[in-house]
Amino acid sequence: MVKDLKMTGERVVPDDIKTLAEYIQFLNHNFIYEYVKSLLKNDDKVLEVGFGEGYGSSLLSQACREIVGIDVEEQVVEYSNNKYGNEKCSFKLYDGKTIPFPDNTFDVIILFQVIEHIKDDAGFVAELHRVLKENCKLFITTPNRATRLKPGQKPWNRFHVREYYANELKALLLNKFEKADVYGVSATEEIHRIEAERIKQGFFISLALKIGIRQLIPGFIDPIIARLISKLRSNKIDSGDNKSFENRFSVEDFRVEKIMVDKSLDLFGIAVKGKS
Repeated sequence: MVKDLKMTGERVVPDDIKTLAEYIQFLNHNFIYEYVKSLLKNDDKVLEVGFGEGYGSSLLSQACREIVGIDVEEQVVEYSNNKYGNEKCSFKLYDGKTIPFPDNTFDVIILFQVIEHIKDDAGFVAELHRVLKENCKLFITTPNRATRLKPGQKPWNRFHVREYYANELKALLLNKFEKADVYGVSATEEIHRIEAERIKQGFFISLALKIGIRQLIPGFIDPIIARLISKLRSNKIDSGDNKSFENRFSVEDFRVEKIMVDKSLDLFGIAVKGKS
């Protein structure tokens, strides 16, 4: 039996949220799931690559014919199938390179907070294009480099191969897709301020990288450090009850930004296969 998953900087687990910053991160993810859910059709067959904990795939299954989530971690696949699996929603293991489905299988592909982890991003986009049907859409989100890193700075998140500016993400998608637009995921000023505080923890991690000790720290330590810093910063921001933020913030505080994309929290790309 697979043990419960824990919240990390790379995987949002709704049942393990303990800090304000983690709750804002969850709302950010949940907002885009709700947004895409509103765009799905009842007869869509959907693929989600890198489904996190699985709650998003489960949510989307309410609005489509079928959704399949694929991930490289066997433990997570088993966990999500046990918790969310049914005739409309299932999870499968894959090797991280070849998507285990024939050409032109899916009506919609979801790729949230994944592309920044992929070394061969162009090859990966080509693989997504292969399994998507003609005249169908890919929805993708990724952290916005413009609000996270200084010019020329490498990602402080050790699991991110790269992070993208909006024009870079669009160019990547247009290498294979016939049409692509990149928008932003933004929120209220208060949430932007909270997210800016969360991102500051990357400063401490980047210092370890600069002085050459980062590689000596095991990867599993990162989320522990991140949660500790998050708790300290959350206490500075929210001096009330630890759970009071659940009554203060919701997905209604977020929006898709089409103008000031470079100021957004995340980038949100929509790519279309085919010319219509």
